[in-house]
Amino acid sequence: MEGSEAPQVIDYVLTYKRGDGQRLARERMNFLGEVKKTGLSLDPDVTEQLSTDQDTRPKRIIKIHAPFNVLSQVAEKMRLKMPLNVESMETPASFPQKFLKYFGTDDEADYFSAPYRHDKQNIFKGIENKTTFFRPAVRSLIVNYILNGIHIPIEGHKDKANFNEDIEMQPFIQTDDTKKDHKKDGKLNNVPSLSYLLMEKAFTSAFTLHEGPENHLGYLPGASSVQENGGRHNSWMDLNNLWAKTYRMQPLWKIRNYFGEKIAFYFAMMEVLLLTFILPALCGLAIFIYGLYNSVSCHNAISDVNTILQGNSCSLVCSTPSMVPEVAEEAANQIRNICDNIAARKKNIEQIMNRICAFENHSDCTFQILPDDGLGVFKSSLDNYASPLFGMIVCLWGTIFLEFWKRRNAELVYEWDVESYEDDELIRPEYYGTKPDPITGELDAYYSISGQRLKFVLSFSVGILMVGCVFISVLAVVVYTTWARFRTTDSGSFAQFCLTTVIGSLLNALSIFLMGKAYRIIAVRMTNWENHRTQTEYNDALIIKSFAFQFANSYSPLFYIAFVRTNNEQYFTRIGLPGLTDNCGELNNCMLELSFQLLTLIIMETLPKFVKDIFSLYCSKKQTTADCSDIDEYILQEDQKPDVGDFTLEEYTAKVIQYGYQMLFAVSFPLGPLLFILINLFDMRLDARRLLRTNKRPIAHMAQDIGQWFTILELMNIVAVVTNGCLIAFTSEFGRGRHFYEKLAIVMVFEHVVFVVKILLLIFIPDVPRGIKMAIKREKYEAQRIMEAECGH
Repeated sequence: MEGSEAPQVIDYVLTYKRGDGQRLARERMNFLGEVKKTGLSLDPDVTEQLSTDQDTRPKRIIKIHAPFNVLSQVAEKMRLKMPLNVESMETPASFPQKFLKYFGTDDEADYFSAPYRHDKQNIFKGIENKTTFFRPAVRSLIVNYILNGIHIPIEGHKDKANFNEDIEMQPFIQTDDTKKDHKKDGKLNNVPSLSYLLMEKAFTSAFTLHEGPENHLGYLPGASSVQENGGRHNSWMDLNNLWAKTYRMQPLWKIRNYFGEKIAFYFAMMEVLLLTFILPALCGLAIFIYGLYNSVSCHNAISDVNTILQGNSCSLVCSTPSMVPEVAEEAANQIRNICDNIAARKKNIEQIMNRICAFENHSDCTFQILPDDGLGVFKSSLDNYASPLFGMIVCLWGTIFLEFWKRRNAELVYEWDVESYEDDELIRPEYYGTKPDPITGELDAYYSISGQRLKFVLSFSVGILMVGCVFISVLAVVVYTTWARFRTTDSGSFAQFCLTTVIGSLLNALSIFLMGKAYRIIAVRMTNWENHRTQTEYNDALIIKSFAFQFANSYSPLFYIAFVRTNNEQYFTRIGLPGLTDNCGELNNCMLELSFQLLTLIIMETLPKFVKDIFSLYCSKKQTTADCSDIDEYILQEDQKPDVGDFTLEEYTAKVIQYGYQMLFAVSFPLGPLLFILINLFDMRLDARRLLRTNKRPIAHMAQDIGQWFTILELMNIVAVVTNGCLIAFTSEFGRGRHFYEKLAIVMVFEHVVFVVKILLLIFIPDVPRGIKMAIKREKYEAQRIMEAECGH
């Protein structure tokens, strides 16, 4: 049955500047000539109409449209799965799913699917309307695939390993024609032209258009969805209303249809993470309230201590030094069952009494200690005897979250028909190197394993060097805080707190930010140089590099405070600085210092992004499509927007680092999960608005999971059990004052209990829901039945 196709839509846009030189013009024309040969149409067709062009704008625009037949044939070549005319069986919903459905934003029906066949297109759902058959994300994916599969000779080009790292490319299949375009030494004569021409500025930009809000032009320039009655359906408006303006559930199907599976999986993971984080957040809030009650009670009990101190004669105690410990012991007994850290408080009382005896007149002096201020009360409330319980809850929650995510991932993989994507993945255009096939003799893509291993070793060495720089920056902050504490001995506690704890925390946050930005550039360049065969391999290598560095960069100050800073006088003595120490304040409670450093890092790492995104959104409101008099003006307006870059890499890195803050140091900051939820609810809405309004529309890329990030999250959960066990035994109030063997016993018991429960959770929670397993079997059966029936006609 022949379907109708609506008026042409703009699937891709290329722009370039006039008068950029004859060499670039020739290469650009060669490339556009090859584009026409693929079946894509150009508007205007500059390969034929250059001499009659009346457009005088300094920037030239080329609009690319993909006819249905081209999309259809390439979709089969890419082995894309498309929905059949059979609606999928509805899987049983759990009670939480039924409850969350009331807040849902997706109303799309799921259909059984099969690998697309151009010659059997009539068996697929929606083929009667050829414009809507391929959803917006698939259209941009196919066109991007075609453009990046074009190879042409480049004048003076010798090495195709260096490309613009900000352009994320779609893999391609080497055809018989491209296999012939090799030199004898195994390198291509031709290169993936679009990426090279963008790097050389022969094209200034290449992007897909946002559909955008409706305007007085009467049509939507980038729209690729049409309702059955022929009217326009604006996917951008749907996302803007359901996603960017509300705090409801994520419209994952709509995100996937517009931005592709790769971005949709990120938002799906964040949705599961925030929903499952509600329980730890409520537990953390309850434990904080319990600690706050104890801290306020201790604050009020200080008056009883002063009653004991003021009841002793200052002249008598000062003239009899042996009485100082006795009076301090008696005073400390007044708060023994109310306050924590009694040993340190008793030592602090002795120091105050000795200072008064040394510097004040004995005839009219009085002993008195000042209660904690509001900040001190807040800090003390974060460390209490309920902290071990919270640490155990969070460690177990990490396993529950990942099990829930595996089940949700399995559902989305089935519903979005990407279960075999990585098995069918194609070669990256940037991949270079060939060798003859032993059977056919033709050149196949190949790169020396030994050569690539050498590159991995060099990349690893660079990473180790950068981690060394991180440790140097941590040491520099330690030297500063030690110096500041030494210089502010006679200052008030608040002034000392600001000059040491606050400024030290801010310096650590600044160092983490700057080092992270620098290594991000290095990691991209090193990964490009390693020459990975597929996009998944490239992404995984970049993820491992980025996170390995960020782990050391973000967490080393926290590990130092948690496990080294309490008793580090010996380290200063070894380097020839006896008497110096970088302790944790009057009570030497490093748990409180750790809490404040953690809070500082959480806020400071998100603040720059928030400021940047809010400012960008404010500026974007000044430009609307209502200002555009024609389609080209709208495209030029879109061209002014910045590229989104590698959105998922940046966002996953930031969120996984935040996840590590909550997991690795859970017992130090029970308010962390609640703060994490609030920050990321706001951040996800900013991301939605940024993707829709302030940035160019990214190319839609496919994925079937969150990649190596899942392995990293699993590793983080394992390390968190060890770090929280050690924090409980060696740093928190629960383990303070115990013998070393008792602390080791606490660590061993905590770890064994948590790991046993984790294993039980892994056993009893299946990775794939039973309904999904049945639906997959049914889909295979229905697809085979329909194909056989079609072959029989």
